[in-house]
Amino acid sequence: MKKALIITGVLDFGGVERLAVDTAKELIKRKNYHPIICSLLKSNESFIKELDDAQIEYYSLEFKSIKNIISNLIAIRKFIKKCNPDIIHTHQFASDFYGTVGSLGLKIPIISHLHNPQMEKFSRKTARFILSRFFIRAFIAVVDEKADALKRLIPSAKIFTLYNSINPENLRLSDNFNRETYRAKLSIPKNCFVIGSVGRLSQEKGYDLLLQAFKEILETEKNFFLILIGGGPEEKNLKKLAQNLKITDKVIFTGYRKDIADLVSVFDIFVVSSRIESFPLVSLEAMYLNIPTIITDKLSSKDILSHAATVVSCSIDGLKNEILSLSKDKNLREEMSEKGKKMVEKEFTMNNYVYKLEKIYDEIINNKL
Repeated sequence: MKKALIITGVLDFGGVERLAVDTAKELIKRKNYHPIICSLLKSNESFIKELDDAQIEYYSLEFKSIKNIISNLIAIRKFIKKCNPDIIHTHQFASDFYGTVGSLGLKIPIISHLHNPQMEKFSRKTARFILSRFFIRAFIAVVDEKADALKRLIPSAKIFTLYNSINPENLRLSDNFNRETYRAKLSIPKNCFVIGSVGRLSQEKGYDLLLQAFKEILETEKNFFLILIGGGPEEKNLKKLAQNLKITDKVIFTGYRKDIADLVSVFDIFVVSSRIESFPLVSLEAMYLNIPTIITDKLSSKDILSHAATVVSCSIDGLKNEILSLSKDKNLREEMSEKGKKMVEKEFTMNNYVYKLEKIYDEIINNKL
């Protein structure tokens, strides 16, 4: 069986990490490729346990600092030689750099998975360009827009588009789940309308816009609640903003949670308020759980997701107006819920995703590029 080494910076709560773990779990089921996951930094224990339970090989190089280039390259080169994979699949810049440079001369093809390269600094973009021109065999872009941009710099034959997908097994509800009971655990009264989102609490996610939109919504809709699931560098600032807006009694910050499916299932509307993002897994997860979804026009995947989600301008007014409009249209919410679930089941599940990924692996390994 061929071996696929999947390298990621760290296994923590995030869409890229979730995708890497789900990919490995599906690969091992299909038995065409033996997956090995390697993280450069120390990772979250829950992900490690999940990999152990699935009997997936996992290693953490636990770099002291991602900037200790020489010692890190020595460590990863030693590791790659030990694994002797047939292909290396890297996620994000640090993995691209160390996976590529660390394997120079070993004649192992590298495939780089690009998620949100427009957020990178100029120095990283320059380094990525050099790596792409001379060392990386192929690229996977998560949306057509990114693939088209790459084709201006790199031969199109080296570029593949593979839309993000989810593993429905991650979204099983707890035994005896009851929506009203779960809402009561969150101290949400009966008959309230719940808006929610899941993601890293960072500037690009636009949660400050969502909080300000929610403040204006509460001026006319007193029975609304907002739930934000996740943690991150902007958590303190967002909590302070909610306090300054005097809406803390209506906003729930849950922090990182494992019971994502249960929590999302208490929402009436799911909102992706991002200022910049490629293809958020959480939007697919919300749709799979039958939650009508609003996304901003800043998502690179908006044209794909708009078949089942509503697209709004990334602004306070855009978010406010659509949330209010959708909250008053139960029939539309039900239609969106049904359409979203069907779309995800048909096009965005991990079994279809890994089937396509294996075809890409095969093409690269068989030197067809």
